[in-house]
Amino acid sequence: MNAVVTLAHLQAQATYQTPEVRLQWKLRLVKGLYERGYNKKDILELFRFIDWILALPEELKLVFKQELSTFEEDRKMRYVTSIEQMGIEQGNIQRGQIDITEVLEVRFGEVPDTITQQIYKIEDAVMLKTLLRQAITIESLTQFQQLLNC
Repeated sequence: MNAVVTLAHLQAQATYQTPEVRLQWKLRLVKGLYERGYNKKDILELFRFIDWILALPEELKLVFKQELSTFEEDRKMRYVTSIEQMGIEQGNIQRGQIDITEVLEVRFGEVPDTITQQIYKIEDAVMLKTLLRQAITIESLTQFQQLLNC
């Protein structure tokens, strides 16, 4: 593990002015984590370090993500564990619930607890997105309450 950290640090310094070369080294190092047989926890920790130290410009981040995704699909591996994915999804749901409530507060003032409680019971991201759009355009809290009751 120390060798990977050292190599990542050396390549971060060596590729500071050459983002395309940095991209190739980043891919090489991350792919190497899988090939060396590290366990999932070590791979994720080292990946986070490599991702941080070998930061890429925006246009190359997408290239990196696509190439890594292809690599992982070919090997039936995932760069985000199922537990991390569940956490991301739960965060998106909570963000949706908060966003709806905030939009309603901005548009209509204080939102009754009955509406807020109903919003926080919804755990379907697609439904929350639909409700957020409705919250932006709907004419009243009464109409929004009717939407929730359907």
